Amino acid sequence: MATSTIPLTEHMHVTNGTHILYFYETMEAYLDNAISFMLTGFQQGQHIIYVDSRERYEIVKQRLRAQVSERELDLIRYVDYKEFYSLGKTFHFEHVYKNFMEATRPFIEKQIPIRAWGHVEWTDQNDILNQLQSYECLCEKAVNELGVLTVCAYSGDRVSVNLSSRLMRSHEYVMTDKELMHSVLYRNRRDPRVVYPSLSVQAQYQNEVDLYKQKLDFAHVVSHEVRNPLTVIKAYAMMLQKEVTSEQAREKLRDIQDYVTVIDNEITHIINTEEMLTSEALWQKSALLPRPVLQEVADTMGTKARTQNIKLESEFKLTGEEQLHCNVMGLRLVASNLLGNAIKYSEEGGTVRFRVQASADKLLLEFKDQGIGMSEAQLGMLFVKYQKLNVERGGQGVGLFMVKKLIDHFEGGIEVRSELNRGTEVRVELPLVNANYEGAMEG
Repeated sequence: MATSTIPLTEHMHVTNGTHILYFYETMEAYLDNAISFMLTGFQQGQHIIYVDSRERYEIVKQRLRAQVSERELDLIRYVDYKEFYSLGKTFHFEHVYKNFMEATRPFIEKQIPIRAWGHVEWTDQNDILNQLQSYECLCEKAVNELGVLTVCAYSGDRVSVNLSSRLMRSHEYVMTDKELMHSVLYRNRRDPRVVYPSLSVQAQYQNEVDLYKQKLDFAHVVSHEVRNPLTVIKAYAMMLQKEVTSEQAREKLRDIQDYVTVIDNEITHIINTEEMLTSEALWQKSALLPRPVLQEVADTMGTKARTQNIKLESEFKLTGEEQLHCNVMGLRLVASNLLGNAIKYSEEGGTVRFRVQASADKLLLEFKDQGIGMSEAQLGMLFVKYQKLNVERGGQGVGLFMVKKLIDHFEGGIEVRSELNRGTEVRVELPLVNANYEGAMEG
């Protein structure tokens, strides 16, 4: 059995004999994922076995021509799915399996690396569930032994609960239009709680990542040049604070230390944000306790609020046992951006309220300020990339764009209410994993 790994996408590696089960809902998502699968194969110098209808094959080729050369298109070996699955005749697992082996044999014998994508089709017959299950079990054994990365795509409309549970036993991964996860029924299953974006969604994220990598290099240079003198300034302020006797002087020195801490935190936030956006870990999901992450964000932002003479009121109504299906980096980015904006756009002497509470099935994050607010036109452009709503305040116009993408990825929602000169209120809802919230205590 092959044990080496190969890229499924640019940032996700799987065993080179991995068998992926794909239940698609829309044809557009199906085509996007098939194309992403092929593009990664081309990057690895792999040939593609593509089993599908002639109509879909022509659409895929047309879209690929805008992205790859004709030489790479020649790496695709198209197989008509009517012949492959013997449509019009009785579906028999041994015959279809023989077709699979014949399609892969020329590549295997010449040691040419391949990956395979097949749109599974069948006609109604009494034993079709057993036939499909038997075929996929044979394929599972073959792709493991041959080292062929394979996706078996099924229309979600045609797959019953009974069939899906049978198929999940012979596929290590299960994919939907938006997500990719370990099968909970696979015999050698890994942690089923870890969820990744689907192939096409990961490709979209990669376009963002390329830009962020360039910005990250610049941010590291600036960080190094700025942090060294900041460290000296903070050290001198601490030394002088021990020597002066005037309380007013001590207060000013404490302010200097706070400002240095805020600048250092801002640099850290920029670096961490850019690193998050270049990491696939930002889009993975698993069970997470949100309380420690959100408390850390509140503590860090408390210092920032103090330097702007703004009062930050944080309230946590949680038991501490609540769990979200997300990740630490993503949750921290969401909370720190929204709380940082509430402070940034508040006037001196104002109050910012940060409230966290759990309902029966959701975690609620509420951010409320008394700041400059927004017009209806500004609200309409709130989550547009690089759209800065106030040029007089800092920022690059990327934060809220990524906040919205992350909240959508975590299957939550965000609502923003605001009026000019009357402040802004943001409400985020994220689905909870568990539902035991009786006796919730205030933090």
